[in-house]
Amino acid sequence: MLKVSNINNLNSFNINKTDKYNTKQSLVNTSLPSDLKKVNYRTLQAYHPSFMSNEQTSISKKEMLSEINSVSDKEMKSLLASLDKKGILDNNESDDGTSVLDNIYKIIKEPRIQGLNSVEIAKEVMKALDNPSSITQKFGDIPDEIQQEIETQTGEKLPEEAKQVQSSCCVVASMEYNLAGKKPAEFARFAQGLSSQNYSVEKNIKMSDISDGMASGLWLLREFNTESNIANNWEDVSLNIKPDRNAIVRARMQASYRDNNERSSLDVLMQSALLNLGSQNSYNSITDKRTGKFNPDDAGLTDFEKNFVEQVVFETPKISVVYQNLDENGVLTGYNCKPEETKQHILKSLELGHNVIIGYTHMDENKKVDGGHEITIIGYEQDKNGKGYFICNDTDDEIDEPIRMSEDELLPLIHHAGISKEALSQDDIVVEPWREIVDNFQNMIRNQI
Repeated sequence: MLKVSNINNLNSFNINKTDKYNTKQSLVNTSLPSDLKKVNYRTLQAYHPSFMSNEQTSISKKEMLSEINSVSDKEMKSLLASLDKKGILDNNESDDGTSVLDNIYKIIKEPRIQGLNSVEIAKEVMKALDNPSSITQKFGDIPDEIQQEIETQTGEKLPEEAKQVQSSCCVVASMEYNLAGKKPAEFARFAQGLSSQNYSVEKNIKMSDISDGMASGLWLLREFNTESNIANNWEDVSLNIKPDRNAIVRARMQASYRDNNERSSLDVLMQSALLNLGSQNSYNSITDKRTGKFNPDDAGLTDFEKNFVEQVVFETPKISVVYQNLDENGVLTGYNCKPEETKQHILKSLELGHNVIIGYTHMDENKKVDGGHEITIIGYEQDKNGKGYFICNDTDDEIDEPIRMSEDELLPLIHHAGISKEALSQDDIVVEPWREIVDNFQNMIRNQI
């Protein structure tokens, strides 16, 4: 008999076909045409009224825009008009088929976490979608006058590291940027769920999105301590993603004390949720520290953890390719690929429509790594002399637009990158070290069945 700990429920989902925000799950095993398997609720209501409630479907786009505008200031009205003009408001490529506008409207109409203002959260969503490069990882400083209040809320004395403005959230801030730019409706759905009184968002994925087999998928879900439900077909998985509890404290603080180039309340919730998922639910937003089994350090995410979160959020199988060889002292000893091969991996991913989050290293004069950073490569161009540049987004540079980085300078610094599986040839794909653990887990399962 198969027994897997830390997976909440191995039974099939309890599907409520009248749930207007659960269209993706409710359509499982139905006979609907494929072109109707992912639509917004107003379109689906026209196909068959029993799928949605009359209350929600009676609200037209015009009425939703009118209600949002009625509580908006001049800046927010301008953002709303900009998103509508760009076609972003109508984008409904979200997990449950709800559109950007649907989720902004829900943020406005339904209660948020105590201490957060629904209109301000809606505005933060609009700003991020209108310009994803405005998303930042920079923590807000904690004013002296509220330190006692925070200690009361958390039940702990505020450590010195909690007062630092810098953060280790570069990788999850990069994911937040990609979500806003590549999947705006899903970004808005995440924002709605994480800022709601449920303080979480449900994410539906396929086991094949995160692994090449059931055993390795089960191992990942168990070892990452996920709150997950698995259907009887062993392929459909529902995960509950949520920030750590101290993110509420940080979010409330940013709502009142945010300075220029610091994170918004929404950034706090998004980045905490993703970092919490990757660190096996061990992240602390007050200290910016984590524990967990896959990272010998107490901050950030390893390339393996990053890869897991990225596959969950974007439902795209990826390989975490490590390009630099470092010895036990962190000294660069060589590379696993030639620079041109690394470049081709990145360019192929871009060609397939996938931005590439890379981790690059800082080194001293002895080629010993003394730091690193994660950024997102979103494009490539050459100047008139044929010199190549990667177009990048950096969530820590205080610049609200992409930057150019010379390929000659960047390629040797790249330690790892999340490369789409389809961008790699069979010869490129090597066995990742963590898969040895998965192999042992597979053997255990075979012995128990």
